[in-house]
Amino acid sequence: MSAERIATALEADIVGGTYRPGQELKQGEIAERFAISRIPVRDALQLLASRGLVDLVPNRRARVISLGAAEIEEVYHLRLLLESDCLRQSIRRMRDEDVALIAAALAHSDIDAATSRWADSDWDFHRTLYLPAMRPRQLALINDLRRTCRIHIAGYGVLPSRTGDWLQDHHDLVQACRERSENRAVKILERHIQTACRTLLAAIAATG
Repeated sequence: MSAERIATALEADIVGGTYRPGQELKQGEIAERFAISRIPVRDALQLLASRGLVDLVPNRRARVISLGAAEIEEVYHLRLLLESDCLRQSIRRMRDEDVALIAAALAHSDIDAATSRWADSDWDFHRTLYLPAMRPRQLALINDLRRTCRIHIAGYGVLPSRTGDWLQDHHDLVQACRERSENRAVKILERHIQTACRTLLAAIAATG
C-alpha cells in the first residue's frame, strides 16, 4: 500500500474524530493495521504533516494538531474574512444556474444533517455557494481552514447541537442569493461562522 493511500485513510480518521486533537499516531499500530512496514507509514505521516493535519515531534512521533482557544479564534477570524469576501464576489457573479446548483446542494445538506455525512454535505453546500466567485486559491485556503475546524469539532465531540439554526441559515443564504442581496447574505454567513466558533470554544472549555 502506498504512502498516499495510507495518508488518505488516516486523514479520514482524523477529520472523522477517530483520533483526537493532540493524540499520537503510533507507527507500529498503523503498520500492523495495514499489514505493512513502518517505512510507508513514516512517509504517510510526513504527507499529513505537509497538509497541516499532524505535528511531527522528536523521535519520529506524530500527533494530531491541537489548537488552543486563541488559535481557534484566529482560524475562525480568518474564515470570517475569507468566506465573507468570497460570498460577496460570488453573488456579484451569480447566475440563475448557479443558484439552482446551490439549492440542490442545500437539499443534500438537509438530508445529511442527521447523519455522519453532515460535515461533508455542509462543505459541499458552502463550496457550491462560493464557486461563482471564481477564486480557486481563496477557496483552497477556506477548505484548509474549515478542515482544521472540523478536526477539532470531531475531536471534541461537537455534534451540530443547533442543527435547526444552521440549516435555517443555509436556507436564508439561498434566499439571499436568489435576491442577489449581498449584504444580507454576508450578515447571515458572519452569524453562522461566529456561532460555530462559540460552540467549539465552549466545548474546549468544558474539557479543560
